[in-house]
Amino acid sequence: MFQIPNPLFDLAGIMCGQFGIPFWKFFLATLIGKAIIKTHIQTVFIISVCNNQLLDWIENELIWILSFIPGFDSYLPTLTAKLHSVKEKYLAAPPPVPSNIKDKWDFSFASIWNTIVWLMLMNFFVKIVNATAQRYLKKQQDKSL
Repeated sequence: MFQIPNPLFDLAGIMCGQFGIPFWKFFLATLIGKAIIKTHIQTVFIISVCNNQLLDWIENELIWILSFIPGFDSYLPTLTAKLHSVKEKYLAAPPPVPSNIKDKWDFSFASIWNTIVWLMLMNFFVKIVNATAQRYLKKQQDKSL
């Protein structure tokens, strides 16, 4: 399954290393969390989103549960009609875009997130180079004394 880069997870790994968490303890916790728990949750989510019969069943069950809330049952037909119109809107094919029109800037959440991740990676790289240079200079100073 496609995994989105998560700098917070990298930060958690760095912090575990800083505080002396043994590698195998961190690795086993990560393996259980990602390979067993996360993948099964993602699989169930994808199957339920892509299965129209299951989505209809979930919708009917939610409508049945919400109908027990006093005063809400009169609003349910309007709510379901709005939900169905939104569903049809997002399931419809997008209109074709002429190829000669180019977007100026794409300020989506994904582009902002990718910029943050790249800035964190560049900062990490600069700190590694800086620490290596300082260590080299310290060795050179110790040799000269």
